[in-house]
Amino acid sequence: MINLLLVPAVRSTYEVSEGRSIFEEELNILRKYKEVNWIIPPDVVEYPENLEAFLNRSKKIDIDGMVIMSLTFHLGNIALLLSQEFPKTPMLCWAVPEPPYSSEGRVKLNSLVGAHLDVSNLKKIGRKDVDFIYGSSKDKSFHREFKEWIDVIKISKKLKGSKIGVLGGHAKTFLNIDIYEPLLLKELNVMVEYIPLNTAFNIRADDESLKTLKREMEKIYDTSKLSEDKKNKVCNLAISLKRIIETGNFDALAIRCWPEFATHYGISPCAAMAWNMANDFVLSCEGDILGAITMLMLKAIGCQDVYLSDISQIIEKDSTFLMWHCGVAPHTLWDGKSRKSLETYFAGGKGVTTDFVLKPGHVTIARVDHMDGEWRLFVTEGEAIPTKQELKGTYVRVKVKDPVKTLKVLVENGFPHHVVLGYGSFANPLIRFAKMKGWKVFRNGDIQSL
Repeated sequence: MINLLLVPAVRSTYEVSEGRSIFEEELNILRKYKEVNWIIPPDVVEYPENLEAFLNRSKKIDIDGMVIMSLTFHLGNIALLLSQEFPKTPMLCWAVPEPPYSSEGRVKLNSLVGAHLDVSNLKKIGRKDVDFIYGSSKDKSFHREFKEWIDVIKISKKLKGSKIGVLGGHAKTFLNIDIYEPLLLKELNVMVEYIPLNTAFNIRADDESLKTLKREMEKIYDTSKLSEDKKNKVCNLAISLKRIIETGNFDALAIRCWPEFATHYGISPCAAMAWNMANDFVLSCEGDILGAITMLMLKAIGCQDVYLSDISQIIEKDSTFLMWHCGVAPHTLWDGKSRKSLETYFAGGKGVTTDFVLKPGHVTIARVDHMDGEWRLFVTEGEAIPTKQELKGTYVRVKVKDPVKTLKVLVENGFPHHVVLGYGSFANPLIRFAKMKGWKVFRNGDIQSL
C-alpha cells in the first residue's frame, strides 16, 4: 500500500463548480486503485492558506507521492508550497481535458496551462522528481501512464531505507560491480552492511530442519549426482543464508560466492541461493550490490521471477542472446520440460549448482549502474524462447532487437557483465523512475534523451 496526497487545485476566475464535478467523477475511479491510500483535503484548494492545517495533519502520515490535480488554471503557489513541505516526495502534475466551451465562448477550466505552470516552476527550482500526465482516468491511455507512475512510487518506497547485506564483499577482481556506499545512500536511501564469510560457514542447522529441507529439495530436483554430504551442505547453507537475511533484516543479500565457499565450506552456494530465491528472497552472485538493487526494483513493481545473469553468447541467425549463469536461477523459472537437477560440475567438481532451462515468455533485461559520477540504467525487452538443454547451469535464449548493437552498447559504455532477467514487461516504469532521478537511460541499444 502506498500513501498518495491528492490536491485538487482551482482558481475562482474559472468555472470551479465544473472542476469540482470533474474531481468527484475522477475520484470515484481513483478509489478503485487497491494499492493506493488517498489523502485528500475536504474541498478543492485555491489558496495556500486553505492547505496549511490539512498539510500539518498529513505530515503525520508517511506520504509516498503527491498528485496536484489541475481542475482549472491556478496560481503556482500551491505546487510551490507542497514542494517546500515535502522536498523529497515525488510529484505528479495532472491536467484534465477541457470540456465544451461555454455558450459565451469562454474556456471553462484552462487546466492544461495550470499544470504546465506547475511543472515549469518545479523544474526551474531544481525538482527532478516531477512528472506530468494529461487525460481522464476513464481512458485506457491515462490508466497505463498513471499505473507506471504508481510503479515509480513503489520503487522509491521499496528502496527507501532498504538494507543490503554483503556477505564477504565482491568477487576477486570484479571492480566493475563495486559501488561507493555514501553514493548509494544519497541517491537511493539504501544502506549496506558487510558480513564476514565465516558467519555463513559457522551456522549449523538442527537435524530435523536439515531432514525436512532435504526431503523438499529431493521433490523439486534430481539429486542423484550428490553425495549425502553435499546434500547436507546445500540444505545447511540454504538455512544459514535464510537465517542471515532474517536476523539482519536485510532486503537483499549479495554474496562473494567464490572461491572461498568451495575451498573452505566444501561447495559453492549457488543451489542454496537458488532455493532462497524461489522462496521470494533476493540474493545476488559475486557480491553484486547494484544487481541486487535492480532485482529489488523489479520486484517492487510486480516482477516475481528474476535472475541475475550473464549474456554469454550472441546467436545472430535468430537474433538471440544466451542468458546463462553457472546455476543460481530459482526453480520457479523452470521450463517444465528440461531435466531439473542439482549438479557438481562447478568449482572443480565440488558444485553445487542448479541445472535446467528457463521457461519461455516475455522478459525485461535491466541493469542499474554508476560510473564517472553518473547514474544510469540499461533496459530492453525481449522474448525468452524454448531452448534445448545442452549446457550445464541455468539458461535460456532471449530474442531481442539487434543483439549485436545492444551488447556493444552495454560493453562499450562500461556496464557490468551482470544483468537482471525479469519475466514480464517492466521497461516503461523503470525508465520513468530513471527519468525522475535524472539518470541516463540506455534502451534497445540507444541512449534515451531525458
